Order: sequence, then structure tokens, then C-alpha cells
Amino acid sequence: MVRRLAHPVKIRLYITAVSVIGIAAWFAAFPGGARGLLAATSVTVALTVAVVLSELRSVRFAHDDLGERTLSTTFAFALLLAAGTAAAVLVLGAASALGDLLQRKPMQRTVFNVGQYALSLGAAGMVASSLTGGAALLVQPRLDGAGFTALLAAGTTFYLVNTVLTSTVLALRQHLSVASVMRQDFVVHAFTFAVLLALAPAVVVVASVNTGLLALLVLPVIAVYRSARASMEKDHLALHDALTELPNRRLFLQRLAGELRDAGEQEQVAVLIIDLDRFKEVNDALGHHMGDRLLQVIGADLQRAVSPGALAARLGGDEFAMVLPKVDGADDAVRMAKAVLQRLTTPIEIDGFTLDIGASLGIALYPEHGSDVSTVMQHADVAMYLAKDADGGYEVYSPERDPQWRQRITSPADLRPAAETGQLVVHYQPKADMRTGLVEGVEALVRWEHPEHGMVPPCEFIPLAERAGLVGVVTSFVLDTALAQCKRWRDEGLDLQVAVNVSVQSLYDHRFPEMVAQGMRRWAVPASRVILEVSESTVMADPHRAARVLAELSAMGVTLAIDDFGTGASSLASLQQLPVSELKIDNAFVLGMATDSADATVVHSTIDLGRRYGLSVVAEGVESQRVWQLLARLGCDQAQGYHISRPLPADELTPWLRRNLQPATDGDIIHMPRSTARTAV
Repeated sequence: MVRRLAHPVKIRLYITAVSVIGIAAWFAAFPGGARGLLAATSVTVALTVAVVLSELRSVRFAHDDLGERTLSTTFAFALLLAAGTAAAVLVLGAASALGDLLQRKPMQRTVFNVGQYALSLGAAGMVASSLTGGAALLVQPRLDGAGFTALLAAGTTFYLVNTVLTSTVLALRQHLSVASVMRQDFVVHAFTFAVLLALAPAVVVVASVNTGLLALLVLPVIAVYRSARASMEKDHLALHDALTELPNRRLFLQRLAGELRDAGEQEQVAVLIIDLDRFKEVNDALGHHMGDRLLQVIGADLQRAVSPGALAARLGGDEFAMVLPKVDGADDAVRMAKAVLQRLTTPIEIDGFTLDIGASLGIALYPEHGSDVSTVMQHADVAMYLAKDADGGYEVYSPERDPQWRQRITSPADLRPAAETGQLVVHYQPKADMRTGLVEGVEALVRWEHPEHGMVPPCEFIPLAERAGLVGVVTSFVLDTALAQCKRWRDEGLDLQVAVNVSVQSLYDHRFPEMVAQGMRRWAVPASRVILEVSESTVMADPHRAARVLAELSAMGVTLAIDDFGTGASSLASLQQLPVSELKIDNAFVLGMATDSADATVVHSTIDLGRRYGLSVVAEGVESQRVWQLLARLGCDQAQGYHISRPLPADELTPWLRRNLQPATDGDIIHMPRSTARTAV
């Protein structure tokens, strides 16, 4: 497997490559450029002086020191038009180096600037030469149609190459795509650059008539400069909070929308909403001035806390937010949440006052907790208020804890016809062997595509079905659908085990074993390919009765698994009495094992327990490579979760299986392809 380089390494490699190639281009232009300058006309001399002087005054356009446009742009392009590429490259490179050295910029920055100018101006010259046969465009103060085309092409090339070279650095630094960086303030950047380049032919014509008149053209160039700076300051104020200098709600939502739009199939985006717990007390006791000072300190803390590519913003009042692109499951977001809370719970000293400020933080993930900006923000807000109700800390959004979701469906009348009308659907989530990486089976997970409420998770409607006595209907539907799909896969050469969840009502129904047997006969599926999962709490509700039904199912050759292990109160003795072959660790423990020692202990103990009693152990909720590695080292047998794949409809999972069924190993650690969200209930 190809190891991904860390972004700082990529940045250094990229800057070095551009610098080396660009400096080589500058030296290649040196002989021809020097000859041109030695035989310089008054026009060339005037333009050279203008390039050097104007390079000393720069206007910054982008979000970094690398993203700047200088007044030299006009005169350097004019020099290219009048004296040719070599002279322009030589003069602009030397002027850029001089300006950077006088401004005490780092040497790496200075060399990069020289390199990117040499490449962008050199590329523009090559385009112009290819269209004009090598002659300077404006040797004569007349321009025909072909010359105008070459002028336009050269200017466009200068802009594009220069912008791409600098935007790539920003993209690597901010963990964004180059296209998304170029879209930021594109209108202002492109228009200003176009105006500066459009003035270049006029500069050449005026200088060729009388170089003294060149000074008059400095005024419109400065006007463009000032207009651009004023426009950027206005844009900055519209998109940033005046008090903390952080992005405001408008910019945050724009950035979040861009991250969701750019997120690939295997990428997640996390939103963190942060609300200060005791800010009102500070305002009331010490005044708004102290409150403002506190917000400024917290804003600076959040800015320092964000990882590369993330964005911290002030939404308003004492509410802040972060967007974390390309997170590796909930673990990454939780680590950031803990780092933020550690900063915000550390006492802050301002003007002799020690302020103890806590915070509540809510986390929501795209696409698991929402497929659009408003939904993800709403769910992060719900999680934040849940954290606040728990006296601070952080909370990851969970539908079953969302009051709005709990109140959404209240009547079983909607559920009765769901299976008959095609509203109930079955998705399948792969289970991978942790030693080989081989996908050996899938779990069938039911979903309700409600015509009004959209996709309803099982945690919402399964309790409803149990209260209404309809869970048997749901179980029967899922079992029959899963067996039929298993038959289709076997016919296509995909020999997989299919796991189906069994509710408490079905388990205690004496007709259930026969229903399973009939289904296997109907679809010609061997019992060895069927796994029935029973939750630990279901078994412990009536262990003796459960043992009789499980024994009957086991005698048929069906594999039996204890689901959500660790959440009930089963004993070792009770486990020994049950004919089970598999333990599934509840995802609540797996999700937190990388950051919570208590969860890690539960997972470790369960794996040891399974090994002691000869049971296969499956970890649910594997969302990140780190958790996969920890489980592999502990000797877990199988993994299931969104790090491998989200639950998919059969028509989407089948091609996925053909691509990923074979093992993909890297030493003793398996690296499975990662999907886009967390494990479903």
C-alpha cells in the first residue's frame, strides 16, 4: 500500500521542486537576458527601472504571504512584450529577490518567488513566441489581429501558471484542493490581474514615444492597487468577525459548503460547535470590555488549536465553530474536541483577573449525520446542547438522543404497510478478517425509507415495531430478503456468510426456528452461510428460554452470535451454556478505544474472553486505521465498520465486493479501503 506523505513533507517537496526548476529557468534566461539589457534601448531601461521600483511595493490578495500581486506585474509583462522573454524573466527574478531580501523574507520564500515568477513569465513568453515566431510582440507600436491573440494568450498563461503555482502551496497547507483555493476571491484576483496586464501594452506604447511620460501611467496602476486593497479589506470585513478576526458565520458556512461539495466518496467532514459555559457571568460581573478581551483570547486559542486545513470561526456571541475536512472517523473529531476543551478549561488571566471558563462542544459528521450544510449544523448544535445538559464536555451527535427524532414517528400505522409497499429496504455491511483482509461475510441491516420523513434508522422504528407487536414482520422480511440475496451472490461466485439480527420477540417465538429452516430451503442457502445475531440483553432477559431456542437453531447448523456484547450483564457461566460461536463487541466501546482507556480495557477483555472460550470476536464500529491497528494487535478476528465500508444496497455492494473481496495486507496490519461514515445501529 502506498504510504501517504504528511502535508508538511509534501509542501517542502513541492516548494523545492518549483524553486529548483524555476531557478534553472532563470539561469537559462540569463545569457539572452543579459545581452538584451546590455543593448538596451531607452524603453527597456525605463521598464527595467519600473519593474525594480514597483516590486518593492506589493499588495497581498490571498490568504497567505505567498498569494500576492505586485505593481511589478504590469511593467514585467510590458518588458516581455517589448524586449522578449529572457530579459523579462531576468529582470523580474532579480527584482523579486531584491524586494524579498529588503523585506527580510525567509530565503526559502525568496527562492520560491523567483522560481514561480521565472516559470509563469517564461511560460507566457513561450506561448507568445509560439504564436509570433519568436519576435517580441511590441517591437513596433502597432498590433495586428495575430499579435492581439498572442498578447491575450500570453497574459492568460501568465495569470494561470502564477496562480496555480501559488495556490498549490496554499492547498497543501490548508488540506484543500487547488481548485477550491483558486475559487476563493477569484473575481477580485482575476479582474485585478487582468487590469494590470491590460495596462502593459499601453506602457510599452507610451514609453516608446517618450519615456518621461511613463511616470503618468504610474497613477492608474496605483489606482488599481488601491482599489484592489480597498476591495479586499471590504471583503475581509464582510467575512470576518471584527472582534476576534476569526471567520464569521457567513464565511464558515461557505467553507463548510465547499468542503461538503469537494468531499470524495471515502472522505468525512466534521463540524464542531463550541459554546462557552460561563461567559455571561464574566460579562455581568466584570463588564462587556472584559468579555470582549476574553473572546479575543479564546479566538486566538482556537486559531492555534486548529489542525492544518481546518477552520475556526466565531458564529456570534459566545458561540464558535470548527470545520475539520478529511477526518478519519469520529476519533479525529474527538481528539480535536479534547484538545479544544483542554485549552478552554485552563484558567485565563486578563488584567489581573483569573477567569475560569468552561465550554460545551457538539460534534456532527458528514455524511453520517447529514448530507447538507443545514442538517450537519443542526445536528452539531443538538449535540452541543446535549453536552451542555451534561454539564460540559463534548458529545457526538446520536439520532436516538435527539428529541426531534424521538418525536418524529409516534404511530405504528405507518409501519404496518412498510414491508408490503417497499418502504423497508435492506443494506449490507461487509465484515473483514483482520488477519488476511478477506471479506468473509456481511450483516443485513434494515432501513425504512419513509415517504415523508426520509430514511429512518432502525433505532427509531425497531422499538416502535416491538411495542406494536410488528417486529416479527420486520425480522421475517429481513431474513427472507437476506437469504434471497445470499443465493444471488452464491450464483455469481461470491460465497459469503449473511448475518441477520433477531429481536427478542422472534427469539421467543417457537415458530421462529422453522421460519429460518423454510427460508434456507426456499433459497437453497446452506446453514453454514447463515449467522443469527442476538443481543446480549435479549439473551439475559430470559436465558433459559433463549438457550432452548438457540440450541434448536444451532442444531440446524446456523452460526449464532451475541451482538452488542459488553452492554448487558452476562456472566461467564451463562456464556458457556449458550451454543454461540461469535461475540460482537458493541460499537460504543470500539469507537472510543483509541482515546478512552476504559473502552480499550473492555475491548481487550472481550477479545481475551473470546479466545479463552474458543469464540470468534467481531468488532463493530471500526472507523479509522488507528482502531483497526489496535484491534489487529489485540488479536481480534473480524472487523466491521465504516473504515471498511458503510452499509450499502446490494446493487452497490456487489461491485464493491468484486473490487475488495481479495485480501490487501501490509505486514501484520491490514489496510482496508475506507468509506464515508460511521457504523449504523
